[in-house]
Amino acid sequence: MPFPYTLPTTSTISYPAYFDSPLYPTLPLATSSHRGSLRNALKAHKRLSTAAAQAANIPFIIKQLESYLAHLLALYDTLTAGDAFFKDGARRLNTSWRAVLSARRVAAKEPPRIARPGLSYEIFWGISTLGYAYTLFARSQLRSVLAPTQGGEGSSSSSSGDAAAAAANSLNQATANLFTSASIFQHLLTRPLPPHASSWPPDLSLQVLSALSSLSLSAATLSAVTKQDPYPSYLALIAIESKQGGGKNKRGGGNEQKSKEWLYNPPAAPSGVRALLIARLCVAASDHAAKALGLLSTAEKSDAGKISEELLRYADSLRRVSRAKACRFLGIDAEAAGRVGEGISWIRGAKTILYASGSSSSSASAVGSLLRRKDEVWGADAGKLDEEKTLDALEARWEKLNDSVMFQKCPDVQELMGRIPTGRELHQTIKSWEPPKLDVGELRALRAAGNPGAEVVVEEEDSEEDTAAVGVDDGGDYAGRGGYY
Repeated sequence: MPFPYTLPTTSTISYPAYFDSPLYPTLPLATSSHRGSLRNALKAHKRLSTAAAQAANIPFIIKQLESYLAHLLALYDTLTAGDAFFKDGARRLNTSWRAVLSARRVAAKEPPRIARPGLSYEIFWGISTLGYAYTLFARSQLRSVLAPTQGGEGSSSSSSGDAAAAAANSLNQATANLFTSASIFQHLLTRPLPPHASSWPPDLSLQVLSALSSLSLSAATLSAVTKQDPYPSYLALIAIESKQGGGKNKRGGGNEQKSKEWLYNPPAAPSGVRALLIARLCVAASDHAAKALGLLSTAEKSDAGKISEELLRYADSLRRVSRAKACRFLGIDAEAAGRVGEGISWIRGAKTILYASGSSSSSASAVGSLLRRKDEVWGADAGKLDEEKTLDALEARWEKLNDSVMFQKCPDVQELMGRIPTGRELHQTIKSWEPPKLDVGELRALRAAGNPGAEVVVEEEDSEEDTAAVGVDDGGDYAGRGGYY
């Protein structure tokens, strides 16, 4: 499950006060106009009261970001080409963005707004925000399949088939969006950095950006695995049935019947070569998450700043959940082949991985708290709680079978752990992300001396809380053409 990032908000800026372009006279104003629209959209998104409303608003945010980035990158290119210049006597350009990953101060309601100079700082924030948005888009698509809020529909075979097709489409789109997110963060690692980039917040450090790319790759791989995993759909049915009072009312009866059918006649789980392939995909997802955790832990110890504990815990949980899933699929294959004792040991090994190093599931208060807040923090545990439920159900079912019919010895868990296969990537190469660009017609319009199509956007006023930007230290003076890099 992707991490529930919070989209940042930003300060106001007027590019015509800093830049002139003889070749594209209206480009600075058009860029400011699109930035104002984006800023208003991000602030409005933040005020949306429900997670569902925010999820529905993400495509609009992505559209606003891509439109602004096309103009911002065009402005940057004209500056580097010498077709625009920094105005004489203008103040040094500073922009501020509210942190996403930096640990907030004690008792602070909001993470800090951190200001730094230069256009590169603005570009990195804009592109990274697009990466967060694509991750949140994928998260909403996965949640519609794995944690639906409505039920009781689709009792006929045709509607059930439509629902299955819709779920598969959502999973495909979520996987694609997570790969896009990974390639966006990867793109930032290839962009040129100004000399003062070492003073940027940890959100934009190369270590953290690389970690974010790895987290998206891990989540994308698990999203693809979910299509082959029959257990998440069962957990979703049980969750709906529980919310509707156990199917005692008319609306919930259909879900109760479907959950009982699933319990006694579950869909065929992958076995043989297919199960081994899925297990290797899970190992690859775990490796990506482990890499991300290592990078985040290194960044945490650097001078750039502290990383939020929530993200560090998520990376660790994602690493554990992915590897536990690999063991579960190996156990499913063993049980399907008649080796029930080995299957039980695989499940026990998965539970050991899931709660190793003091991460015990026996903490009833912690689990209870997570269950009470599950709707708000869905995905923040990387699916750890749902994986535990699946493992518990399989272990109980197989132990009952073994104790009454098979009577097989359960192999040593540590011996099985040495047989976990190596990882296999879902795609050997990730398609490079292409930044949005202005088309020929838009560039031609920007050459006009007037202001066609560049409306002046009235930006919302900063609240008292917003104006108290933290971290305005710009890292000192630096050399550069006009100070815009």
